[in-house]
Amino acid sequence: MAIKVVQPPKEDVLKCVARYESINSTDKGLPDQEVEGFRRTFRNVLGFQDPEGEDEFSPLGDDAKPYISHLQPGFGIGYVSARPGQGVMMHTHDTNETFVVTEGTWIFEWEGDTGDERIILKEKDVVSFSPGIQRRFECMSAREGEQEGEIMAVIGGDTPVAEFSPEAVERMQKEGVWPETA
Repeated sequence: MAIKVVQPPKEDVLKCVARYESINSTDKGLPDQEVEGFRRTFRNVLGFQDPEGEDEFSPLGDDAKPYISHLQPGFGIGYVSARPGQGVMMHTHDTNETFVVTEGTWIFEWEGDTGDERIILKEKDVVSFSPGIQRRFECMSAREGEQEGEIMAVIGGDTPVAEFSPEAVERMQKEGVWPETA
């Protein structure tokens, strides 16, 4: 079967362009961002629509609306920037999550079959996590002369769901940023 070729007007293609300096950023939207050691900034480029479940949240949180919001491409792309020593708490997704280090050096940790594992990635390195793997990341160092490192995250699905690990929930409850369970 041949792929139908389309010839859109230029203005239609321009609606699908996201210039980095025009993408809104937020350092809020997820509860762990309020805890020291887990502060970071999101730039939601494409996808990452909020899931519909009351207790479910987007991997980039409620405050990071996608810059290109009229498409449902089946995946999302966003940037995460953080100062050294800052990152995200242990969490998982219901879809694949792939990271490309764009600036600095980052550590990625996950729960392996023999305990927590880790790998250090530098610029242009990539790691991809399958659904269900508990993982976290943290900026280790920024580029020389910069204060933050940056990664690009690509997550499968139009409305992927994120869940924090039980230990992360417990930590956030102690910090007062997650509701206590009944």
